[in-house]
Amino acid sequence: MTRDASDGDPLQRAYSAEEFRRIGHRFIDLLADYWQTSLDRRSPGAIPWSPPEEMLAWWEQRLAEGMSPQEFAEALIARSVRISDPRFMGHQICAPTPISILTGMIVDCLNNGSGVYEMGMSGTAMEKLVVARLASILGLPTTADGFLTSGGTLANLTALLVGRSARGREIWTQGQREQFAVLVSEQAHYCVDRAVRIMGWGDDGVITVPVDDQYRMRVDLLESLYRQALDRGVQPVAVVGSACTTSTGSFDPLEAIGSFCRRRDLWFHVDAAHGGALGFSRRHRHRLQGIEMADSLVLDFHKMLMTPVITSAVLFRRWQDSYRAFAVEADYLFGKASPQDQFDRFNLARRTFECTKTMMSAKVFANLAIHGPDLAEANVDRLMERAQEFAAIIESHTEFELALRPQCNIVCFRHRQGSEPERSQRNRRIRQALIQQGQHYIVQTTLRGETWLRSTLSNPFTTRTEMDALLASLSALARSDDA
Repeated sequence: MTRDASDGDPLQRAYSAEEFRRIGHRFIDLLADYWQTSLDRRSPGAIPWSPPEEMLAWWEQRLAEGMSPQEFAEALIARSVRISDPRFMGHQICAPTPISILTGMIVDCLNNGSGVYEMGMSGTAMEKLVVARLASILGLPTTADGFLTSGGTLANLTALLVGRSARGREIWTQGQREQFAVLVSEQAHYCVDRAVRIMGWGDDGVITVPVDDQYRMRVDLLESLYRQALDRGVQPVAVVGSACTTSTGSFDPLEAIGSFCRRRDLWFHVDAAHGGALGFSRRHRHRLQGIEMADSLVLDFHKMLMTPVITSAVLFRRWQDSYRAFAVEADYLFGKASPQDQFDRFNLARRTFECTKTMMSAKVFANLAIHGPDLAEANVDRLMERAQEFAAIIESHTEFELALRPQCNIVCFRHRQGSEPERSQRNRRIRQALIQQGQHYIVQTTLRGETWLRSTLSNPFTTRTEMDALLASLSALARSDDA
């Protein structure tokens, strides 16, 4: 179909309230059907695989020819990964609640930024309340504060910039003269390494701490690694604990890391982007013991807390620290206010990378205000149960083996036939074949140089039926690979 070329003002057509109402009703019907087919197990599969060149060419043709709103919506739904499908067990992305999805529509319609209070009054107020609730749940003191930002990567970078500034405010104006470094698990998310390099610390800025057989940081090595760094003329300024690691879902011993940081006067940062959600669960929050000692931490609401991407929080033990990362001069935004001014504490852009920032707090607030905290607890508990169930099923199969018992909702396993390196190559091949079939979606990771299949149980409606079907498909693909 070609674009609408009817007579009249194109702006009037684009902004027609009646067209908005008509198209909006149809879009809601399409999305409701999308949800229902997923819940009823009637969807075509978790991933409509297409090679990148073919996907690009298909959309390029649509752009050239034009599309009706109906055609666009149907095509976008049909050609996107179906996160809501119970067979989606891939990346750490949740199936968001319908109310948070609809809230996102309102947020986009209002289009209020939240860099300064006067531009985003409701969004800023909700953000303050969401942050305060999260800090309380995770056991931080009443002095804690923070904000929401665009993803865990940006949140971790912001927190480490604050940790650097804690060594001396003059770095912002005079630059850095010392060689700083961060102690971090070898299993930490790559964004920590990236943040260190963005700050200009280079290879010497990352001190990798080995892990134990459960892929948790070996805290017993921190002191020796710290002293070795000093002997090389490198000054460690922070330790990053993972709660949990991305590859295996392992929780570093946060309490022991926090105690070490206190003894050595180091900044203690916790990357709880994934596992911080366990704080909402009375049954599982013990995994986070020690997180209350953190100087800073991050959490992604879009991983286990049923919120659309991308919604992340960065929290600081002392609210004053949240102003350390940036020294902003922008009179047209902030006037002459200072961080000590209570009103200025609502001007979030003083503390964030973003100046223009979407009202992301509304989606989290809607989940909390409408469904209450019990929903988050129920979801976390369900996902943790599903991971244990899947691990038990894998252990009962002679063809497969676990890398470790899951500590979160991440399960690492592999087809055990053969020896390295052929075994790793086989697992990579059968995973790619699985993706191209389109029914199931899992990913892969590398542990100690070997390839493992990795699944994240992020959909509360995934059951044993989907788990058994996944393993059956992998078994069949392994047999085909042998042929």
